[in-house]
Amino acid sequence: MNDPQIQMYMRALAREKAARKEAERILEDKSRELYLKSQELKVTNAKLESLIKQTTSELEGVFENIVDAYVVMNLSGDVLKMNEAAETLLGYTLTDEINLMSLVHPNGQDKVAEGFNVLFEQGAITDFFVDIIVANGDVRLVHINASMIYDEEGRPIAAQGIVRDITKEKAAEQRLIDSENRLSALISNLESGVLLEDEDRNIVIANQRFCDFFEIQATPDQLIGQNCKNAAENSKHLFQDPNAFVDRIHTLTRKKQQVLADELILKDGRILERDFIPMLEDGVYKGHLWTYRDVTVRRKFRESIEAEREKYSRIIANMNLGLIEVNTEDEIQMVNQSFELISGYSEKELLGKKGKELLLTPESRVKLSQENQNRLKGESNSYEVTGRTKTGELRHWLISGAPNYNINGQVVGSIGIHLDITDLKTLEIQKEQLLKKLEKSNDELEEYAHVVSHDLKSPLRSINALVNWIKDDNQEQLDTQTLEHLAMIEITLEKMEQLISDVLRFSSLGESTAKSEVDLNQVLEDIQTLLHCPDHIEITLKKPMPVLMADRVKIQQLFQNLLSNAIRYCDKARGLIEIDWTQNDQTFTFWVRDNGIGIEKEYHDKVFKIFQSLNKHKDSTGIGLSIVKKIVEMHGGDIWLDSTPGEGTTFYFTLKK
Repeated sequence: MNDPQIQMYMRALAREKAARKEAERILEDKSRELYLKSQELKVTNAKLESLIKQTTSELEGVFENIVDAYVVMNLSGDVLKMNEAAETLLGYTLTDEINLMSLVHPNGQDKVAEGFNVLFEQGAITDFFVDIIVANGDVRLVHINASMIYDEEGRPIAAQGIVRDITKEKAAEQRLIDSENRLSALISNLESGVLLEDEDRNIVIANQRFCDFFEIQATPDQLIGQNCKNAAENSKHLFQDPNAFVDRIHTLTRKKQQVLADELILKDGRILERDFIPMLEDGVYKGHLWTYRDVTVRRKFRESIEAEREKYSRIIANMNLGLIEVNTEDEIQMVNQSFELISGYSEKELLGKKGKELLLTPESRVKLSQENQNRLKGESNSYEVTGRTKTGELRHWLISGAPNYNINGQVVGSIGIHLDITDLKTLEIQKEQLLKKLEKSNDELEEYAHVVSHDLKSPLRSINALVNWIKDDNQEQLDTQTLEHLAMIEITLEKMEQLISDVLRFSSLGESTAKSEVDLNQVLEDIQTLLHCPDHIEITLKKPMPVLMADRVKIQQLFQNLLSNAIRYCDKARGLIEIDWTQNDQTFTFWVRDNGIGIEKEYHDKVFKIFQSLNKHKDSTGIGLSIVKKIVEMHGGDIWLDSTPGEGTTFYFTLKK
């Protein structure tokens, strides 16, 4: 090995030694740096722990007791602190050493990363929504408001936030949205035209049917927000009476009262029915709903039905007999109540059955078949048959038969009017005898009542005159107590005379009187004119009253007695008396409702008995409700009451049509 080689080797060895020394220096520097970093991290963690303890101490009793979950985490997402609400929401405790990032649903990882960036950059994040998976595996949608926690040098060391479980709220919100969508779809596809306006008459909802009815070129969506105060002027040309159409809308929107089935006739012959429904929220007017229906076809159909009904009505009105309608196969299609009584069968038992097989003897079936052939030819006549009732009893019926036509003039069956002539003569004789007996009894009763009334009133008047003479002759000698006693005698005499008059009136109710059409609206108007109704009592008709066949005088007595009672026994600062009614095929049902003193349940039956007065009122004789009951029964009705003491009484009664 020559010198140059040794020198080269030595230089290489020196470079390797220098490199090793540099590496040792770098390693020493790195170790020192790691040590310093470690010490700095310990200080930072100590500061964080101190800050968290300080914050927790300061917020003790606030975050620990709030309803929503409160969580503190480090910058890695590890939970450092949480309240009981957070433990309940997440299903974990601090001992579980959970990381919030691990709870985020996979579909929200990217969203959370973006949220953390906003939190770090801006120091806070609000209204942040994300799905998380809690301990039991359920997915919860949470609403987060969070902020950073900084050390004394302003460096972020942790984050804190409020976490609200809004899973149910979101589900409810979605259900509401779905419901609104379904409602919108329903309104859009309704056959009725719909227009919803707010309290300022701005359009909230409209559908295409409404636009079609009024030939509006805009779409329903384009109408939303438009004001309708003058919109009627643009559509009035479509109606037979344009001004009435406009005026009616102004009237309805001004009164803000519900109106149903308002009829509108258009120039093109269409007929619309309109409903106006005010919308109230806690008694505050919030707008109104208009609905429009095209009832043209229904109205035409109704007119056809009315024509058929009128045909039947004319027959029934002139002959109070059993009516039966059959088709061309002799299957029963309709019977009236009189036929049910004649045959003993109910309508339900007869419908669809073959009339001749169910109701006639074999001989009469042959005759009926021949007559049905004549009906198909359009012939009408009368004939007798032998019928069998439900109980098996044989009866003789006189039938007036006629073909039944549809609206196209085709024979679709026949109509038969049945008269049971078996007991006709016997019934007529019995009726005449009964009427004579009743007439005689009524005459005797009336005569007796008048005699008794006269005989009783005469001494009363004499006593009254004597009392007045005593007062006049001894006015200065009589003391106050004596005058009071005499006044009580006069009051008693007046009450006795009123009682005698009421007894006479009660006994006279049995008199036969002719019935006529009675307009109850006029009757009640006359009664309110006659009655003294105090200013604090209001009498209200809920709707117009019907016209019925009755004895007008007795009907007036009926309502007058009920209204007088309601006024007399009103103990409220504001008295309310309501009159209303309904009807079915056979009867009207009326009721008079008040908010007076009421009647105990144990007296509900007693009040209708004569001389039963529950309150010692100076004007009460205990006969008024007895008269009411007798009048109602004379008209084939019933009467009853419903009452709560202290709240009021409702008298119900029926009258036959």
